[in-house]
Amino acid sequence: MLAIRAICILCSVLILTACSASKPKEPLRVGFNPWPGYEFLYLAKMKGFYEKAGLDVKLIELNSLGDVRRAFERGQIDVMATTLVEVAVAAENSGKKIKVVAVVDTSAGADVMIARKPLASVQALAGKRVGMEGITVDVLNAHYALQSAKLSLKDVQVVTLAQDDLMQELEAGRLDAVQTYPPYSIKLLADQRYQAVFDTSKIAGKVIDVISVDAQVLENRPQDIKALVHSFFAAMDDFKVNRQADAHLMGARSGGNAESYLAGLDGLQLIDQTDQVKYLQANGLARQSLQETGAALQAAGVLKKPLQADAFLTDQTLAFYQ
Repeated sequence: MLAIRAICILCSVLILTACSASKPKEPLRVGFNPWPGYEFLYLAKMKGFYEKAGLDVKLIELNSLGDVRRAFERGQIDVMATTLVEVAVAAENSGKKIKVVAVVDTSAGADVMIARKPLASVQALAGKRVGMEGITVDVLNAHYALQSAKLSLKDVQVVTLAQDDLMQELEAGRLDAVQTYPPYSIKLLADQRYQAVFDTSKIAGKVIDVISVDAQVLENRPQDIKALVHSFFAAMDDFKVNRQADAHLMGARSGGNAESYLAGLDGLQLIDQTDQVKYLQANGLARQSLQETGAALQAAGVLKKPLQADAFLTDQTLAFYQ
């Protein structure tokens, strides 16, 4: 009788083990907003790179950087593509440990402060109504723009809205200038009523876009995160070879075409897989940018505590590229 019972228990354990082993993993949830550099996440899917890597990815496109950050803080996504600003703010707001696993690009002119004519300089914006998306990289870029004219955020009337709403307010004449980026900036600068008064070509290297992950997800799913970033960079490499065709795929996805997508890349420096170690190593460019970003965000009142740059980097990530 005891032998029969032991056999039954053993069978039950084997069945449960088999069921557990066969249970599929949850898709890796990746959040991002419209931005030319992040489109390679979709290109990797369209080219089948995730599938080839055995990775199930759920791409979640949100309206703004702020939406992506909040979704990450709430645990609604596992990975986010944002600037370092959102990484720093999410860490302070949520208490989560966040690791940067890839550098996507640097903004070298793509982020723009655009003013209504005849306002022709940053200095002319003193006391004016300047719109930006709150608690995002817009604040950092506006900080640098105003600093170039020896002004601060306190010297203008800051209006914080989502990018879509900023465009409407500017069109209605209720804003004098906006801090923005492609695809919004491309449309605005095609309109003779507006002109750029500052862009990130003047602060090259200070604003970078990254892919980051909850440290717990990285610990539990290191191979999936590695497959994600390798697929992303495979898409970037594919673009180098099939530039026009891939640009068409990425442009059409957002309602445009190859030309509109390529125009959006103007002012971006894409960072490919071969340069990741240079950015992500202990004393690399990402650490330097994190330190500068933290200091600027504290000065702007966005961060309450000093940012510890080293906390966002890990040798585990470096191993993905060596």
